[in-house]
Order: sequence, then C-alpha cells, then structure tokens
Amino acid sequence: MLLRNAVLTTLDPPRVASGDLRVEGGAISERAPSLAARDEEDVLDLGGAFVLPGFVNAHTHLYSVLARGMPGPKEPPRSFVEILERVWWRLDRALDEETVRLSALAGAIDAALSGVTLVVDHHASPSAIPGSLETLRSAVEAVGLRSVLCYEVTDRNGPEGRDLGLEETHRFLASGPTSLTRGMVGGHAGFTLSEETMERLGALVEEADAALHIHVAEDPADVEDCWHQYGVGLVERLDGHRLLRPSTLLAHGVHLEPAELQEAQDRGAWLLHNPRSNMNNDVGYAPTHAFRRAALGTDGMDGDVLAEARVAFLKLQEAGRDDAFETALRFLAGGHRLATELLGRPFGTLDAGAPADLVVLDYSSPTPVHDRNLAGHLLFGIDRSHVRSVMVEGRWVVRDGRVVTVDAEAILARAREAAPLLWRRMESV
Repeated sequence: MLLRNAVLTTLDPPRVASGDLRVEGGAISERAPSLAARDEEDVLDLGGAFVLPGFVNAHTHLYSVLARGMPGPKEPPRSFVEILERVWWRLDRALDEETVRLSALAGAIDAALSGVTLVVDHHASPSAIPGSLETLRSAVEAVGLRSVLCYEVTDRNGPEGRDLGLEETHRFLASGPTSLTRGMVGGHAGFTLSEETMERLGALVEEADAALHIHVAEDPADVEDCWHQYGVGLVERLDGHRLLRPSTLLAHGVHLEPAELQEAQDRGAWLLHNPRSNMNNDVGYAPTHAFRRAALGTDGMDGDVLAEARVAFLKLQEAGRDDAFETALRFLAGGHRLATELLGRPFGTLDAGAPADLVVLDYSSPTPVHDRNLAGHLLFGIDRSHVRSVMVEGRWVVRDGRVVTVDAEAILARAREAAPLLWRRMESV
C-alpha cells in the first residue's frame, strides 16, 4: 500500500513534514517526500491529511464501558474507598462472560474511533474469572487493536477469588503473545493485597519474566494502610516482593513521595497519569513534576487519550507549570515509548521499520502547523472528531469515520440491551 500526499507528524521529537509512506507486511517500509507507485500497488491519496502514529491508552478498564450513564448508588460515597465499594466493586462482581465480551468490544470500538491503536487494560470480573483474558483478547483483536492485558489479582473476594485470578494470569501468560496481544501480571492495589498474595505475585512475575500492572497511591488510604500494616512505603513494599522491576506499571502515583518516585523510575517503572479520573474521584493532583517515565491513561472513563492530554495540560497550567505544553506532549508521546518497551518494536515513529499503526486526521487548521507549535494544535485544535481512518499492523480498522472490522452498530445495540440488566445485577451483589 502507498499512502500519498500526507502531513507526516510525530510527537517525540515534534516533527511535521509532507511526504509519502509505503506499507508492507504490517510495517512502514519506506518514507520519502515522494514515492513512485509500484505495479498493482494500492495507492491512496490522503489529500494533505495528517498522519500520526496511533495513540496509546496506557491504563484503562474496558469492563467499565457498560457503566456509562448507570444510576448512582443509593447512598452517595463519602470517600474514595466507598466509591470502590459502592460502585466499581459491585460492577465488576456483576459482570458475566457476555458483558465482559461486550465491554471489550464496545471499549475497543470507542478507542479506535479516538485514534487509539493500543490499549493497556487492567481487568476484573470476580464472578467470571476463568477465560476472561482470552475473552478480552478475542474481542479487542476482532476490532483490530493491539492490547496489553492483565487480570486484577486481589484478596477482596477471598482466597478462592485470589487463586482464580492467579490461575487466569498464569494460563494467559503461558499461552504466549499473539501478533496483537501480550499479557502482564496484574494486582489491584496494595491495600487489598496480603503479604502472601504479594509474594505469589512476585513469584509469578519472576517465573513468567513479566512485569506488574498495579494501582499505587491513587488515594491516601492506600498509603496509610501500607504504613499502618507493614511499616514501609508502597514502593518499598513492592520491592520487597520482587515486584519493582523494568516495565512495572504504576497507575496514578498521586500520593507517592519524591524519593519513592525517583526510586521507582530509576528501577525502570512507569507512572501512568490519569488526570480526569483523579479529578472525578477527588483524590488529588499527581506530582507530575517528578514524572519522568510517564504515559497517559483514561482509567476507563472513555477511550479518548487526546481528551486526557488536554486535561493533563490544563492541570499543568493550573499548577503554574511554565513547561505545560512540553510536558503534556511528553506524556502523550510516553505511550509510544512505553509501547516500544513492552512490545519491542519502534512505536511512535513513521520511519521505515516502524509498525504501520497509524491514525489519519482531517484537520483543517486556521493557522500554520509546524514542529514548534504542534503541541498547541494537539491540545487546542485536534480532537477525536478529526479521526478519519485508523490502521493497525497495516490493516484498516477505521475508514472514513466508520469501523470496518466488526458490525459496530450491532455490537452497541446489544450492549444497550445488556447494560440495564448488568445494573440490576449490581443491586444484589
């Protein structure tokens, strides 16, 4: 395939240049200001559209998709822990195999239409654990996206639930990666993980040569519990169980101390910044000035990473940062750096050898777009409404604003039927 007449745009470093791309075997094989078409080559003139590497959602919960618009709890939560107890832990317990599948399909559709080509998901379905990661994989791959998946191991559903989560993780990791999907080890958060469970997670990480994806210091309750129960900070506790290692994913990190942030990142961990969720749950503002290895996640609020980047920028501005533009763009580009580390391929570039994971944007700007002001256009001009087409591994997932891999309307219609039934089940769990 030859993509002609595009504005080729990358984030790290910011680079805007007109040119053509040749795609072969799921990767970019050539890039030049102009490329001659080959015999029988599919040639697509993009008419000056912007082409970027597909975006990465570095921390999400696909299972929360069917929560959109659901009634609130009868007793309004008064703390973060009560939000978990009265909303999210009821939702995940009410999930069955069908709603896990529908959530993954609908969430992947939403992500694709937002220009996202890779989702890093953190899953929980305590009433439907066995096979849940395979259900997610098959659904996300049917839509055509890449994913990094884990099951959220926790003690909050008793020893049986904990063991089933560990078994599901072991089984999925043992099955090996596919061309679009790989697994990780998942844990909920330290305050729902006993010492025995943490030790078993550490053993699984070592056995599988994997890394952990876990919520850390999202709320002060997590920090306080760790000090009260174990007399150490969260990062030190993770390290004590051999869980602090390269590519460990620490979601939120809102209440980590500077020394903990430095130690974690020096050891190769990533901080996953979710500003909209943090605002929604009123847990505080993350110490982003200390986030060096960082990427953006939506925490399941939706699939729109560009919207997350805009809010990240506004929070940086509100905090008085004079580097707000640069930092927000760095966080957005952090998803590509994270994908490169996790998957071992050069994401985030449009040069030869990079995966053909692309988003085509119809963005008619009233002002010039160049290297020096790209951040301003991404944060003030471009949004998901500009997504024309999305390609993953050389295959179109979205064409002209429509998902072409699955029957999106039929899936969403089925999800609209299933969601109210799920909400009713929540009342009895």
